[in-house]
Amino acid sequence: MSDSKRALLDGETLIWQGRPNWRAFAGATVLGWVLAPVLVGLVLLAVLGAKKRSVAWMVSSRRIEIERGWLSRRIDTLELWRVKDLEFRQGLWDRLVGVSTIVVTAHDEKDPVVEIRGLPSDRSIYDQLSNAIMTARQQRGVMNVAQ
Repeated sequence: MSDSKRALLDGETLIWQGRPNWRAFAGATVLGWVLAPVLVGLVLLAVLGAKKRSVAWMVSSRRIEIERGWLSRRIDTLELWRVKDLEFRQGLWDRLVGVSTIVVTAHDEKDPVVEIRGLPSDRSIYDQLSNAIMTARQQRGVMNVAQ
């Protein structure tokens, strides 16, 4: 995927687009650099580099687009009205290195859970996404039903 912005639909606004930065895998990156003189460290850094480049997300006011793959590509789209739960996660290490994770649970049989790692540590993207989900659900007339 190129780092340029994707085309948005009419009325759609971009909330966030990007890849996880090195801080999303800070522990493994530090370990890789510590072990760099050893071949194992170099292999670990190469694997982490490929993993970082193999996923990209685009979060807009209507959808979440997940692009996966390094040599081949697969793009999945999750419409926000299908989201049933949204979670902000930030463990101790994440707080120290300034990153967070958003976990999206959706009404989707194929990929019911989407984890977006390496986001900035503040809650702004989470809050914007939460508001966009509520708006999308209201526009579709989707109601929460107790299970």
